[in-house]
Order: sequence, then structure tokens, then C-alpha cells
Amino acid sequence: MGSSINIQVTGFVGSEPQVKEVGEQRVASFSLAVNRKTSSGKQQTLWVRVNVWNGLAEVAAKYIRKGSMVQVSTEWLRPSAWIDQNGEPRSSLDLDASRLILLDRVEANERETEQIPF
Repeated sequence: MGSSINIQVTGFVGSEPQVKEVGEQRVASFSLAVNRKTSSGKQQTLWVRVNVWNGLAEVAAKYIRKGSMVQVSTEWLRPSAWIDQNGEPRSSLDLDASRLILLDRVEANERETEQIPF
């Protein structure tokens, strides 16, 4: 049996999804804040960079907004490092999500209503 990682991350979207073309594929990327309280009551936040591809990128572009609550699943994480606009080194965890669940409630007036014949 081989080794594997299966991770689910639930949190609040910290940025509007950025959609771009990569070759013949489409990717939407957004940051996700995962919060917890320590034993001393202090809140900690872990930022995760999420990439969703093709069909999931379309869903993200259409429905995800800053502040949305989502859950993503992945089989792999990778560290990432960069220099921010102030010249400071930054790092994050990046994941390519294989599953995306939208956890926001949709208001009745935002839903497309379907007529059910009775």
C-alpha cells in the first residue's frame, strides 16, 4: 500500500478568486483563513492558498466572494514562498482542491426559482 494525504480545510475566503488561463486549463485562486483558539483563548489564523481547476474554477468565479465560507478537499499540500510588495518574505501552504463545497446560505431572492408543475 502506498502513502497518501487526505485533507479537508474549512474556512473563510480572504480574497476574491483570481481566474487565469494556464495553457488550455482555467484556474481560480483564492486565500482561505482557518481560525482556531489556543488553550489561552488567543485566536490563531492559518492562511491557505487554494487553487481550483477547470469546472471548479467556473464555480469559484461565479459563487465565491471575499468572506464566503467554503470547504475544500485535497490530496496534496505544498509550501510556497514569495516576497510581498513591501519587500518582506512571506510563506503559505498551497493546495489544489479536488472538491469544493460552498457553505454560505443563499437568500431566497438570489436563488433561481424553478416552477414545479403539480
